[in-house]
Amino acid sequence: MSYYGGDAAAQPTAIGGKIFTGRGTGVYVKLEDFLAIISKCEQPLVIVTSEGFFTKIYKYVTAYKGFVFFTESLDKLQFGSNVEIIYAQSLSADI
Repeated sequence: MSYYGGDAAAQPTAIGGKIFTGRGTGVYVKLEDFLAIISKCEQPLVIVTSEGFFTKIYKYVTAYKGFVFFTESLDKLQFGSNVEIIYAQSLSADI
């Protein structure tokens, strides 16, 4: 029995992420999937932080349809003018 009415390609499992439940529900996704999620939002909010001394790792967080999505990149991403960005000192979730 399936409770999902859409096609199989659009199901959440097709994102290819890892779900964790440390302090709620969050989904770690690949960078290209994160950017696809951002593109679906009219006015997305992205929280950005960076870690590392010799090699910076940028971590990105956004919310979409009740889930929190996380990704990370060695490169600092450039977002469009419709994206509101908050630069945080750290993130408390283990991503």
